[in-house]
Amino acid sequence: MGLITAPHDLLQLHPHWTEAEELHDVPSWVHVSLQKTPWVVVRRAPALEGQIAVGVRGQERHLRQALNIPASLIVQKVTPEQLIASQFDSNLQTASANDRWDSMPALQALKQLYSHWNNNQMIWGPTGSAGFELATGHPTLTMTSDLDILLRCSQSIDRVRADQLWQQTLDLPVRVDVQIETPYGAIALSEWAKPATDRVLMRTLQGPVLVKDPWNPRLA
Repeated sequence: MGLITAPHDLLQLHPHWTEAEELHDVPSWVHVSLQKTPWVVVRRAPALEGQIAVGVRGQERHLRQALNIPASLIVQKVTPEQLIASQFDSNLQTASANDRWDSMPALQALKQLYSHWNNNQMIWGPTGSAGFELATGHPTLTMTSDLDILLRCSQSIDRVRADQLWQQTLDLPVRVDVQIETPYGAIALSEWAKPATDRVLMRTLQGPVLVKDPWNPRLA
């Protein structure tokens, strides 16, 4: 069985990534970025067999490059929930060992969110700039960075529970964007927490769709 990935997984590239044909005709900043930090993030997009749809982060926020690369280039995969386990679950002091945890508001928010969510039997973790920094060790966050979170829910959660979880993000030092990952795609926690909302926008491999039930999108 080949490498199984999901959107927001972080992938470390093999040292010979420069030899990949897919990386020949890309902007020069892509090579500069990957030379410094040879990691990519899995995109929510279809890819041919044996390939993975990924994105490359540049030094500036507007620099993003979408690619399809061979799975054979990957030497390590890190999921958002693994980042939580490595930073908190094994030893809570780990999160205090780095000065960045005290200086970056997004990391302070992550610690506070962990105190809310760690006993709820949920599968979740950071994505975006926070996830990238924690996985790679490369300082990506800024003082104004939001905190992006992925919450995996294979079973449906009702809107009352969604609102409870959403409310727990509102008192944090930065804006928190939580995406609920269902078996069919992702929805925003803030949208699912609104009881008056009839349909919510779900991001899928085929593109965005409006659905009533993200866990059974075939329902009218």
